[in-house]
Amino acid sequence: MRSFVVGVVVASVGSLAIGCATSGGAPAGIVPRANLTAADYYPLGSGWKWAYDVEKDGVNILATYAVLEHSGDTAIVQAGDERLAYAVTADGVAQKEGDRVGDYVIRGPVKVGAEWPVDGGRARIASVTADFKLDSGEHYLGCVVVEVTRTDPVRVTRTTFAPDLGPVMLEMQVQDGPKFVTVTRARLRAVTRPTDTL
Repeated sequence: MRSFVVGVVVASVGSLAIGCATSGGAPAGIVPRANLTAADYYPLGSGWKWAYDVEKDGVNILATYAVLEHSGDTAIVQAGDERLAYAVTADGVAQKEGDRVGDYVIRGPVKVGAEWPVDGGRARIASVTADFKLDSGEHYLGCVVVEVTRTDPVRVTRTTFAPDLGPVMLEMQVQDGPKFVTVTRARLRAVTRPTDTL
C-alpha cells in the first residue's frame, strides 16, 4: 500500500506539523466551503502539482508530486521516479494497486474521531479545525488531520489536509524504546492548480 507518506519517503530516498496548529481564535484566512467531501481535501484532478520541503533522517530535499491523469475513479500521481495510483470514491481517497482499492488516505465522514482500518493499524481523524499558512501567505482554516497508527514497527503518521488544496503537512514518528522519534517531516512549499496553467 502506498500513501502520501510512502510517496514522500520514496521521493526523498530514490514526514506534529510545524506551521499548522489547531485554531484557537478566529484568524483571518480561507474558510472551507460548505458540504466538503473527504475527496475535496485531496483534489486529484489532472494538472495538480505540489512541491514539499522534506526532512528525512537529517537530510533536506525537495519532493514533487504531479497528477498525470484522472480517468474514472483512478488518479495517477508522479512522485519522484515512481507512479502512485489512487482511487477517488464517494467515501474518500484510497491507495490503489492494480484493480484493488487499498487503504484510505482520507475517508468520510469528515468528523473528529471517525476511524477506519489500514494495513497493520488504524486511521482516525484527529482534528477538523487545524490551520495552515503557505509561505506565499495563503492561510487555510478548517484543515483535517489524519493520524495513522501502525505496528511492526510501531509508528504514527499525521497528515494535514487543507480543503481544496491537498496534503500540506506530514510527520512520521517511529517508536524507539519508550519514546517516539520523528524520522520524516514534510511541509508544502508551493502548489500549482490546474487553473494556474490555463
